[in-house]
Amino acid sequence: MKERLKNRAMELDLLRGFAVLLMMLDHLMYDFWGLLPGLIKEYPLDLRLLGLEYWYWDVRVTVRVVVIFFFFALTGICSSFSRSNLARGAKLLAVAMGLTVATWGAGYFTGSVNMTIAFGVLHAIALSLLLVGVLEKLHTNKWIYLALGVLLVGAGIWIEQYNVGFVSYKNAELFPLLGKAIVGLAECGSDCFALPSTAGQIFIGVFLGKQFYHEKRSLVFKSYHNNPLTFIGRHSLVVYFAHQVLFPVIAAAVFLCLGYELAL
Repeated sequence: MKERLKNRAMELDLLRGFAVLLMMLDHLMYDFWGLLPGLIKEYPLDLRLLGLEYWYWDVRVTVRVVVIFFFFALTGICSSFSRSNLARGAKLLAVAMGLTVATWGAGYFTGSVNMTIAFGVLHAIALSLLLVGVLEKLHTNKWIYLALGVLLVGAGIWIEQYNVGFVSYKNAELFPLLGKAIVGLAECGSDCFALPSTAGQIFIGVFLGKQFYHEKRSLVFKSYHNNPLTFIGRHSLVVYFAHQVLFPVIAAAVFLCLGYELAL
């Protein structure tokens, strides 16, 4: 274990852990106003308003863009340490599909069809890593990643002008809606990330990794130290997956213990 940690850049795990914590806070507040009111009878209005006020807070909206960029860029940097991004991408895609099945099942039993995550952040990262893996097989020059990253981010910003916003699964055919969600023309489900902007930011991260971490060692710390942030950073995708499932379950259990009833 210690030998394996020697080859990790501690600053990357620290930053990624911090980014995941902020994203977890984001999802908790979404659960407060967007998910739990549909699951719990007589849900507290004050808690829903707290979630809404946080969600539309100007500071949160600005910080979210920065945090997401850092998370995707750090994912790209860390991928430059990987022996096989094709394998990583395939494994993550399997996990993402598991999340789709789990959220569909939860939505089916609760009657909240829009709980289903058909193409969320894990799906977008998985496909991006598969693309990185393909480019690595072609022995692509590092500057190609930067060029593609900038083009894809630019394309994502341009496409966003035509985004029609959230569309319920009830009001559209699934596969056409899913196609629009993947390219960024619409949003659906409880988590949705467009592929062009996600892949673009990860590609920029790959370039940064190949540019500054070509020796695959920390640029800041001489040794690696375990702490809560580095743990979350090392296991960021697992933590991200787990908290999306566990947060609603734990919150619902707390409400049941307090005497509330499920809205079934």
